[in-house]
Amino acid sequence: MSTILDCLRTVGRGERGRKPLSFEQAYQVMDEYLSGQCDDDQMAMLMMLIRVQNETKEEIAGFVKAFQQRVPVIGADIDWPCYAGKRAVTGKPWHLLAAKILANNGYKVLVHGYHEQGSAREHASHYLDALNIHAADSAPHAKELIAKHNITYLPLSAYAPHAEVMIGWKHRYGLRTPINTVVRALNPAGAKLGIRGSFHPGFQQLHAEVEAMIGQHSESVVSFKGVSGESEYNPKVSQTVWMSKSGVVESHYWPEQMLTEVPLPQYCPFNTPESDWLTMANAVISTMGVVLFAQMHNREQAYEKAYLFWKNYCDSLS
Repeated sequence: MSTILDCLRTVGRGERGRKPLSFEQAYQVMDEYLSGQCDDDQMAMLMMLIRVQNETKEEIAGFVKAFQQRVPVIGADIDWPCYAGKRAVTGKPWHLLAAKILANNGYKVLVHGYHEQGSAREHASHYLDALNIHAADSAPHAKELIAKHNITYLPLSAYAPHAEVMIGWKHRYGLRTPINTVVRALNPAGAKLGIRGSFHPGFQQLHAEVEAMIGQHSESVVSFKGVSGESEYNPKVSQTVWMSKSGVVESHYWPEQMLTEVPLPQYCPFNTPESDWLTMANAVISTMGVVLFAQMHNREQAYEKAYLFWKNYCDSLS
């Protein structure tokens, strides 16, 4: 019996007979798909069945591991996936500015992502020129750009084209698949620090647990409910921040933290309306803060450092 058919039977039986894939099954079937041993329709059917039942950490970790065997390691300090895009009403992709400021302060950052054609969301890739961030067209190119500028943007198609094909199945079948969870965990940066934003309840813990299972490169990854599901922290709400640290999953309750007195820049590279500048400033500070928390493991110290980075950025524009 082929692996794909065995997996389809495992997840597709009746309510009493079906069960999720094991890590080994998920790895094997994705490895075979990426090797061309099963076709798109079979794999798409499997992914849809898994999504209906809600993907497990074992399934996602197995899929990620199969991809990581083929994804080149670029080399960076911070892995920053940007796949959701922000709804226009929630503002511009200010998380990209947070990534840029961290790069200005010596961190090597790989931003990677994908945006659907025709999407009305605000994607990081739309604002690369505004922040003078160069896009890479391959993994070796990304490596060169990071060495030169500390930051680059790498589209999904340039390092995992099969994953881009799988994301595109949404248009063919009308449903998203677990691949949207998988791509956030691929870590093409080979970074020790990572940020994971997601929208739906439960996925924040799932991302941390997946990182703990894989642990190929990362030492500390933070996962939280991001604005519109993007890798941008929302300072206006309280929430649980999940962390995978050296293979151990921790949860940290973070209350709302909107600063009312904060430096503001003389201009915004995103053309954000001035009425939203305070929100922008807080979003950038808190997003840098959650990334630095992954490194420092102390929220107050991470926020202080993030605030200083933001203040220095604003001063540089005066």
